[in-house]
Amino acid sequence: MPTPLCCVGIAQRSVRPPEHVINVSTTTQLTIGLAATVAFAIVVELIPVVGGLVWIGVAGVLMIVALVRGQRLPLAFRAFATGVFFYHGYSMCLHGRTMEPGFTRYTVSMALTYFAMFALSPGISLIRIWRPRPGVSLLGLLFSVSFGAAALVAGFEEHFFISKYRDTGIGPTARWTVSHHWLSYDREARRLDGSD
Repeated sequence: MPTPLCCVGIAQRSVRPPEHVINVSTTTQLTIGLAATVAFAIVVELIPVVGGLVWIGVAGVLMIVALVRGQRLPLAFRAFATGVFFYHGYSMCLHGRTMEPGFTRYTVSMALTYFAMFALSPGISLIRIWRPRPGVSLLGLLFSVSFGAAALVAGFEEHFFISKYRDTGIGPTARWTVSHHWLSYDREARRLDGSD
């Protein structure tokens, strides 16, 4: 039986990538994604009120896109999404950790609560955008890295606040990490207070 005309030459055609595709190395893609994350975090920090809304919106959109497209997303986009999810986890832990001064059971539980309510669901999408083993590893690191960074930043802020106002004392002052939380220092009692 003769070969149909529509099938002649199909087996001999070589599959070539389209001419407009630019081949970018893995390292370059990861660098682009992480640089975009750093730029995004800087913009969010410079515009505190509007930036917070934008950051939560971007994290939500990235989560939805990650759940729909999964590993088919470009590597630079997956790196950007991973960085934003880690920044989101850090911010949520920082909100919980700065509810009161010090590293107490209350501040740890609030950091865990904020993380579980707002950062765990975007974090779960890490399993979808990476292969299973790295995705589960990233999800496992998400809370520990986020909480560790938040604890260090809040601890540094409290230490700096005490050293700055040790001699004069000061009443309620907005924290520089979470501006709607406050700190105060009583010089006579040598006591740091704060709240949300």
